[in-house]
Amino acid sequence: MPILRYGLILILTGLVVSGLVLALERLAGVDLASVGIAAVPVFLTAMIEGQFFAKRSGRLPARAEALRFAALATAVNLMLLGPALVLISLGDPALLALLRGFDAVLWLVILGVVVLITFPASYLFYGQGARSQLRALARQKARQGGAQ
Repeated sequence: MPILRYGLILILTGLVVSGLVLALERLAGVDLASVGIAAVPVFLTAMIEGQFFAKRSGRLPARAEALRFAALATAVNLMLLGPALVLISLGDPALLALLRGFDAVLWLVILGVVVLITFPASYLFYGQGARSQLRALARQKARQGGAQ
């Protein structure tokens, strides 16, 4: 897995999801801001990477490959979490005060929750992305075969 590509896709999907949540909140009055929404970029990025894998290899990832991907994806998410929180807190003094008040145990709990969500989600959605890509390729081949 190209880590730079994964990181860029994760950041871009995070920005798109945040923008959609903000637009729905402002235009429709729908409040979707929650921790659950924050996991959507992780799911989408894992699916996109699974699709890249299937396009490149033409098969589903082996269990070891999917586990390796999930471990790397979790590490990248943890590395991006710190800078993201710092950047977000610059625009929100209340969040900055809250982050400064956390002790080491609470930070470990937060990081543990991130790992508990990111690792299995990355594993599952990576395989799902590859599976959907292989199905799409099979449908495309069937259509091309029927047209000839």
